[in-house]
This record gives sequence, structure tokens and C-alpha cells, in this order.
Amino acid sequence: MAKQESLIKFRGKVGDLSFSKHRNRGYEVRMKGGVDKARILNDPNFQRTRENMSEFGTAAGTAKLLRIQLNNLLRTFADNSLRNRLTSLIHKIQKSDSLNARGERIFLEENSAMLKGFEFNQASSLKMLLGEKLDTAYDRTAGEATLIIPEFNPQKDVMLLPGATHMLFTLAAAELSSEEVPPRPVMEKSGYIPLIGVHAEQTIRVPLVVDPTKVVYIIVGISMYQEVNGEFYPLKNNPYNAMTIVEVDIP
Repeated sequence: MAKQESLIKFRGKVGDLSFSKHRNRGYEVRMKGGVDKARILNDPNFQRTRENMSEFGTAAGTAKLLRIQLNNLLRTFADNSLRNRLTSLIHKIQKSDSLNARGERIFLEENSAMLKGFEFNQASSLKMLLGEKLDTAYDRTAGEATLIIPEFNPQKDVMLLPGATHMLFTLAAAELSSEEVPPRPVMEKSGYIPLIGVHAEQTIRVPLVVDPTKVVYIIVGISMYQEVNGEFYPLKNNPYNAMTIVEVDIP
């Protein structure tokens, strides 16, 4: 691929040349190329390509439903790469579908355990922010999700961010849904915990009674704040709020 060496820098197309800027490689220029769209859609040689396109489109739709469902949480916790990473994971889960033919494979709830461990912010994690184990569980009979925050000392156990005075835990539980407007998760928060002193063990609970045939997934988040005159403000330019799918309960 050709690279521009001169001081002239621009983006767009000029004739058969396409100019762009890569994050690491700088300004680049490409010749127009690729395969005609009509050929991809009709040529037997592109059967596998069409199958991959179909499944990826389905994965993108499923990932979008999850993002819609968790929209209120994503504002606090998601990074800029979430959309692509979540779609990629859903696509991977679709490939575990052993019932449908290639090109028609879908996200099956019995394979949803692969969602466990997904980080909504790849620059951070619960373990990174808090060096203590967080125990979570979902009691399907009682219809209740729980988070046990162990006793901890923020000065020893927490990654202290410049300007942060308090931290907050969020517990959320949601029913995995394919509805066009999926049900919102049920959430509960710990309250603002000062980043000084030793804090006693605390249990957070959220009620979630669902159809016994539905998959339930549990999310835990940790966010950092600064207290000013009794008001709590999210840290500016903070890339380290963490949120993780910690449990997937499959009936």
C-alpha cells in the first residue's frame, strides 16, 4: 500500500484513489478495487461470503437488542469499542448453533453462558479496581439476585484514581430477551463509599421474577466519583469505570 510522504494531507476520493488516515500508520492512499456487489449476491463462488454476511447481520441485530436493553448503564460504563466487541462475541456464540445450517445459525439461549466475563470497558475490570472477590448469585426460586461486597480497605484494596473520593457498586439483573423492546434490567446501587477507612461487608439485592424458561444474566459495575460540597460528580476523563457480566443463569 502506498503512503503519502509530502505535507499535503487530505481525505476522500480522487478518481480511482481513496485517501484516508490510519490511527497508527498515518495518511494512506488506496487504489479503487473490490468485488462488485451484484456478483457477491449472485455468484455461486461467493456462497460462503453470503452465508457469513447473513450470520453477521443477525449477530449485529442481537447485539443491538442487548445494547438497547442496557442503554442506561452503558452511559456510565461502556467504552468506544463496545459495539464491535459485543457483536463479535454474539457472532462467536452463533457459531455454536448446531441446529441450523451455515448461514442460518442464530444466537441460541442455551449457548449464552459464553456471555459470562464480558467486559463493557476493555480498559478496566472489577478485579483491576477492587482486589477482592465479589460473590454473586441468582436464586431463581426466590427471584432474587445478590452481590456480596466483602470487607475492604480502599487504601489497600482499591485502585485509587486521581481526584476520586468515593466509589459506588451497581448490581443489575436482566432477562435475556429477543423482543423488539427488551425489558430493562432491575438495578440497585450501594451508595457512595468513601475511599478511606475500612468498610464492613455489604450485601446488595435486586428482585427479578422471570419466566422459568428464560435466561437471566447478572451484571456488576464499579464507578468512581468526586465529592464537592456534598454533591457527587463522575470523574472527568475517567477511562476506568468497570462493568462485567458476572453470571449467566440458564434454566
